[in-house]
Amino acid sequence: MYEFVTGMAAFIFSCTQCFTLLWQQPGIQALQVLNANKEWIQAPPIPGTLVVNLGDQFARWTNDVFKSTVHRAVNRNGIDRYSIPLFFGTDYNVKLEPIASCISPDKPSRYEVVTAGEYVKSKLAATYGH
Repeated sequence: MYEFVTGMAAFIFSCTQCFTLLWQQPGIQALQVLNANKEWIQAPPIPGTLVVNLGDQFARWTNDVFKSTVHRAVNRNGIDRYSIPLFFGTDYNVKLEPIASCISPDKPSRYEVVTAGEYVKSKLAATYGH
């Protein structure tokens, strides 16, 4: 989903995979995450660290005990910004079903069980219309 942000478009998304490790260029703020209050907060680059964004597969396995990180990059600095993501996912035949300890009669499964491949394909189709 795109959002207009003060003269620029920002692509808002969560990762379809399990999780992402992200290196951010020090000194250039751009990454923002959506907090529980639906407010965008800065995720500033900290030298010598990596950001870990949990993805949709992780959220589905934990039945949203751990939620997928909704994020965007908004570079208002007027200079090029570089980041290096490393995506971690599963084989496309792996079922995305909740871990037994993350469901109960009071907290039933929130998602239909699908394979990782089916899930990724549906997200790509929804995003790109193919």
